[in-house]
Amino acid sequence: MIPAPLRALLRSPAAPLVVLALVSLLSLGARTYQLGQPCTLPCRSANDHTLIFDEAYYVNAARVIAGIRPPAGSHYDHSPLGTDPNAEHPQGAKLIMAGSIELFGDGPFAWRIGSVIFGSLAILAMYALARAAGAGRWSAVGAATLMAADNLMIVSGRIGTLDIYALGPMLFGVALYLRGRLVPAMLMLAVADCMKEVAPYALIVLALVELGRVLLRYREPSLPAQWRARPALLRLSLVAVGSFAGFILGLWVMGLIATPYADSARQLITGGPFAHLRHIVTYAEALTAPQGATGIASYPWQWLFDKGAITYLGVSPPLPGHAAGILPVCEFLGEISPPIIALAIPALLLCLARVARIPRSSPSPGSSAPGAPTSCRARSSTASATSTTCCR
Repeated sequence: MIPAPLRALLRSPAAPLVVLALVSLLSLGARTYQLGQPCTLPCRSANDHTLIFDEAYYVNAARVIAGIRPPAGSHYDHSPLGTDPNAEHPQGAKLIMAGSIELFGDGPFAWRIGSVIFGSLAILAMYALARAAGAGRWSAVGAATLMAADNLMIVSGRIGTLDIYALGPMLFGVALYLRGRLVPAMLMLAVADCMKEVAPYALIVLALVELGRVLLRYREPSLPAQWRARPALLRLSLVAVGSFAGFILGLWVMGLIATPYADSARQLITGGPFAHLRHIVTYAEALTAPQGATGIASYPWQWLFDKGAITYLGVSPPLPGHAAGILPVCEFLGEISPPIIALAIPALLLCLARVARIPRSSPSPGSSAPGAPTSCRARSSTASATSTTCCR
């Protein structure tokens, strides 16, 4: 039995936002707890702090951009200062890290505070995306909470790697697209592209959303006329071309700040943004796995079936009678939390089943007008949420 005052509080229009703020603060606390650890004792300098997983690349690249020579024997220790020696990825996230290093000094706080901030933005973006897809406020808070509690989100949102920088802008971009705000959507997706080249996957999501809308309108002609194939293709093309143009512009501007440098070939990448893009593509093409995905490599669909954990970093307790070298004892795992895996596939199947159950009806006079009846608008919102959920 819920007490009456609590029931009244939960019915308040502001209640979901209060809970979202609380979830965001709890996530912030979890991701900043011992942010500078682990560290090699006696832990007196920046180099004593252990780099976690791909921080060995990105933090050192940010150091070079900021004009700091990485420790001897580490990645990019001979790269020209002021360049970006991690040229296989866009400079965006590394420029933010480099700016933090210049502002706060070379250390774990500077390396990781950007990830903490962008992780918090991603949680808010998930709420915005769920709302744009037609979910109620409490359902959107639930989606944001599930994301905030995810292990991979907590880990990625506290270490100095690139993915978390791209995630928030991607989610905001898709949310804006679903609300019909195409110019802001393309700008957000362009920002995401500048963080890491995985961001264009959002366009695949949008293509599937539009395909779902087109199929739904074919079965139910009373749905909005904007869901026809031609407007859908026009919207998608506009955002795809616009975000790509923004990405190219971003590469050009970032190249003026930190020239890309191919560390393995020991040469600067000149020729502007298209030369840098060509290097990114050719580098990715060279990453082949003739024997199939092994080790930490995986195919995207394997995550839906729980590929298993990737150990980013593990610090074991010292042997009896031996002094600890690195503290604290910890383990950073790259693994999606089981509840998300358990819910993902049934949710996808439920979406498809709901779409399949919509009967085909004959169009009636005026049914294709943008101002569809209330029942049609409700179904439109539900279909939009269904399509988005099915694509995640």
